[in-house]
Amino acid sequence: MKINKTKFTFTIIVLLISVTAFAQGPPGGGQGGRGGRQGGGDQQRQKPDASEILKLLDTNNDDKIDKDEAEKDKRGKISKDFDIIDSDEDGFIDLEELEASLDSSKPRKVSAEKLLKEVDQDENGLLNELEVAAKDKRDLMEHFSEIDENGDGQLDLEELKSFYSKGDKKKKDRKDKD
Repeated sequence: MKINKTKFTFTIIVLLISVTAFAQGPPGGGQGGRGGRQGGGDQQRQKPDASEILKLLDTNNDDKIDKDEAEKDKRGKISKDFDIIDSDEDGFIDLEELEASLDSSKPRKVSAEKLLKEVDQDENGLLNELEVAAKDKRDLMEHFSEIDENGDGQLDLEELKSFYSKGDKKKKDRKDKD
């Protein structure tokens, strides 16, 4: 009799837990990506745009995100990528930098100094093909000989600046034609 009571109690508990779990729906809210909301609306969750992110994270309302504000980002992505997003290295992420980081179709501004510091493993102020390949810098690998204007097999700061400024000029030329 005692075993039957135990089985019965166990069965009831399992049944209650199961009903409770399934009554909440699938993880993530389910319901076609609507986050549990009833009725119409967007079927797919859209990414917030840069201005929304800026408003959320800019707690001191200076239209910039500093490192402290970025660290408060719950996802941690902006904090983790702060130095990459801050392309002008001023210690702040502004709306333009944030938009560029969110739009994968736009090439990011590249700081030649920052790139040199990041890739130059032997710290001689020059990049060779091995260093570029080791850091998997594909744009540099693909255009190495074009960037290496003096043909010495190494890229210096001036060559990098020249290459990236040409990219900026090409973008401006395309905009002027439109």
